[in-house]
Amino acid sequence: MNLLVFVSSHCSHCPSAVSAVKKILPKYEEYGIEYEKIRAKTQKAKEISGNYGIRAYPTIVGVKDNGEIAFKITGTPSEEKLKKEIEKGLGLKKSIFSKIFGEKT
Repeated sequence: MNLLVFVSSHCSHCPSAVSAVKKILPKYEEYGIEYEKIRAKTQKAKEISGNYGIRAYPTIVGVKDNGEIAFKITGTPSEEKLKKEIEKGLGLKKSIFSKIFGEKT
């Protein structure tokens, strides 16, 4: 999974979003998660931000290896929220419904 962190140089909240990602990333090293900071107004941001519906900064998008979006968080998340989304995207945490009713096959 890749974490794409969309930031803007004029955003006062963007540094804390990047910091949150960097802080929790080592906990998921064994899963091969990487992150990339994508700055607004760069060619790459112009090319891909439409694909992910980026409308505000910061926005963190978790992209699975197959290209599917696992989650999208707009704003600076708490560490707990970010961990929860990553774990759900990796399939490490099951929803309460799947615990009760089982997985769909």
